[in-house]
Amino acid sequence: MKFFEAKDIVREHFSRLKFTTPMLIHSLTEGRHQLETHANFWWMKKEKDFSLVVDQESYSITTSTSNGLNLPKFKDARGMIWKEDASATRFDPVAVGKTEKQDLDILYGTDDQGSPEVAAIDDTTLYIYPPKPQSTYVMRLYHYEWTDNPENTSDDDLLKYFGMALVYASIAWGYEMVLKDLQGAVYWKTLLGGSPFGRGGVLAQMKKENFKRGQQDQIDFTPRSGPGRAQRRRLDNVQIYR
Repeated sequence: MKFFEAKDIVREHFSRLKFTTPMLIHSLTEGRHQLETHANFWWMKKEKDFSLVVDQESYSITTSTSNGLNLPKFKDARGMIWKEDASATRFDPVAVGKTEKQDLDILYGTDDQGSPEVAAIDDTTLYIYPPKPQSTYVMRLYHYEWTDNPENTSDDDLLKYFGMALVYASIAWGYEMVLKDLQGAVYWKTLLGGSPFGRGGVLAQMKKENFKRGQQDQIDFTPRSGPGRAQRRRLDNVQIYR
């Protein structure tokens, strides 16, 4: 589905109610945002290269202030690696998001020096430990970002595989926020996420596909029922709700 096709469906539904074009665009924007709150989907994956600053511990993630990463659409971290400098060919891992900042503040002294070992994210700030890097180490942050709707004649993976999910979410938002018709929104929310919400509908299909892509090339999904007995389970029978 191209973006203009999704717009046409939503516009056609609300045309008799004189849904203005700015409100139409806003409903589609909010619809996408609501979908992306339910999981870190594969189309949201991004990566960012940056360099540490000598003796600087903290870096803004969403702005460029004080050597920040300038990722205004940052949602969540996936992983982090580092190398000595731009000419180095091998990266080493940095544990990120696994330990809280208050715990790392106890483990490391305020004047500890060395190469990056672990990182913590507190609100929209990235903290590197040891807190006193002594070189401009090259870093790479793997993360998820909130995404925007494409141009009119384009699509992306959300529209390509689950275009009606965006339509349902946008129409439900229109009923709730513009028409103030909560009962009207229930029908479209049921199409989107089933009843109770999140346990069915297109949203469950999205989560299932996201799970399958996350497991691809990682493990063989063959739970065992006893010693030497392998029992295969079909992924499409596995309920993925969260």
